[in-house]
Amino acid sequence: MENSERLYKRLNNEFPDSSYADEPLAPLTTYRVGGKAEILIYPNHLDDLEHIVKLCNRYKTEFFIIGKGANVLVHDGGFRGVVISLEKCSSQLFHEKNLLYVGAGVTVQALVEYCEEHSLAGLDFMSGIPGTVGGALRMNAGAFVGEIGDRVLRIDAMSKQGIREQISAEEAGFGYRRANGLQDKILLGCWLLLGPGEKRILQRAREGYLERRASKQPLEYPSCGSVFKRPPGDYAGRLVEAAGAKGFRVGGAMVSAKHANFVVNEKSATANDIYEVIAEVQQMVYKQFKVWLELEVKLVGFPIEMVKRVEGP
Repeated sequence: MENSERLYKRLNNEFPDSSYADEPLAPLTTYRVGGKAEILIYPNHLDDLEHIVKLCNRYKTEFFIIGKGANVLVHDGGFRGVVISLEKCSSQLFHEKNLLYVGAGVTVQALVEYCEEHSLAGLDFMSGIPGTVGGALRMNAGAFVGEIGDRVLRIDAMSKQGIREQISAEEAGFGYRRANGLQDKILLGCWLLLGPGEKRILQRAREGYLERRASKQPLEYPSCGSVFKRPPGDYAGRLVEAAGAKGFRVGGAMVSAKHANFVVNEKSATANDIYEVIAEVQQMVYKQFKVWLELEVKLVGFPIEMVKRVEGP
């Protein structure tokens, strides 16, 4: 019996109401594509998460942590191993004066709305950013005037071996769309330092940012948000458009005509359609400008040769 089969029997025995076999992942991602998870589990508590991670190590089974699937592209063949959702075990959200704690499984939008409701200023620029706080921390998500890393004091995390730890903002290594010190960690939550605000002003700011997003981004189609990181001294969208790739399509996937750094699921795309658009656009830009566009989206379940194809020219 394969390790993953033995592990599923163990998990299903210990967590019968929150573990599933051959569970579709497409509904858990903003792209709405991809195959099935061999095992999908929703731990209810951090102790459960720790136990599950240690079991995955014991049974030598690969695992992947998922939030709202806003920055991932899951292979059409799915993911062989365990997909762990933080939706239930990392949903804390509370504050003490200007210090706020938020679990990694909380959506960014819920965080922004909580801050507005409690007159806490400093994160309104994140209005409309999809996904969870965990994903936002890992890629140091931001927009317009700031990044989440600007407000982080300390991060609760867990190693891939299931050992809990705390990481300072300095150790996290926040930079543009990266946090080098967090890449091999399971993120559980963080403390943020905010400032006092006025609810009415925060509401207007949130609505303004949402309007700006709606006017510039193709929010009517499933996507992962920006596909490529901004190259030094330039913009990915400008390079894609200048390369003539705006509107380029494969199957049901297309480079958005509204914003060239969005590859959208325009019409029943497969994950392979989206992948091929991404790979071809990289080549088009590189041939014309000698700039290799680095991915923001994370490939999940893809064969190593497909991952290497988009890592560099």
